[in-house]
Amino acid sequence: MPLPHRFSPFGVCTTATLARAGISRWQIRSLHADGTLTTVRTGWHAERNAESAVLAAVQAGGVLSGLHRLKLLADGIWLPPNSPPHMYTHHPAHAQGWVGHRWPRLCSPDVQFGVVPTIIALRHGLSDQPLEQAVAVVDSPARFCTLAKPQRNRQSLTLSPTDLFAELSRTPFGRRVIAYSDSAAESGLESIVRVLLTLAGHHVETQVVIARSQRIDLVVDEILAIEVDGRTHDGHQRTLQDRAKEADIRAAGYRLARYSYPQIMQNWAGVYADILRLLTMH
Repeated sequence: MPLPHRFSPFGVCTTATLARAGISRWQIRSLHADGTLTTVRTGWHAERNAESAVLAAVQAGGVLSGLHRLKLLADGIWLPPNSPPHMYTHHPAHAQGWVGHRWPRLCSPDVQFGVVPTIIALRHGLSDQPLEQAVAVVDSPARFCTLAKPQRNRQSLTLSPTDLFAELSRTPFGRRVIAYSDSAAESGLESIVRVLLTLAGHHVETQVVIARSQRIDLVVDEILAIEVDGRTHDGHQRTLQDRAKEADIRAAGYRLARYSYPQIMQNWAGVYADILRLLTMH
């Protein structure tokens, strides 16, 4: 039978965790015998449906950290493309294919589920990100994470906005991220465009309301409305709703531009040149 979620939230845990939950060594052996558990490495066990990223980190000799760990909070948390996986380990030099961390020192209960505390994951994960990506990461937990009180034995698995901004306030880079953060942003892609345009000296408004309570993703210099299409959006097969919204945007007096995920992530220079053209056209 599967383990209760409160004992193994990601499907990976230590022998000590099971013992504290009242599961005896005989019961652990039985769980292995019937296939409920497998041995990951000495002192670590996994269920068949264990989170793949957590399992990989434990198999590699550490526990999961960084942005891949942060994304376990909610599917909607932004994960920058090509982000390297991070792990906490006592032997970073052996963490081939991973970014290894050994600080701050963590005790066994802190990592008993195969992950570091959320705040530590944030600290590690933002360490190799540019400002616009870091802001996109921070905007998303500000949207998705709540102030709900976590269960006692899962205290380090959650993230409140208070803890999030307290952690960021520790460093100059973190304070800069706070300055550019906006939880009203509805996607990481939108956050990236907003930050890049703000850094370029433009005034950018987020989620501007127009007719029928519709919202424009971004308005630049009070002139240009920008709609950001996610990775799966087909710009050539816009829905009737998209077309109606575009008509309402133009009726509100804005020029309109729509950019896709590949355009923004792979050709920002071309996108920005087009934005400048639209802002200055007569």
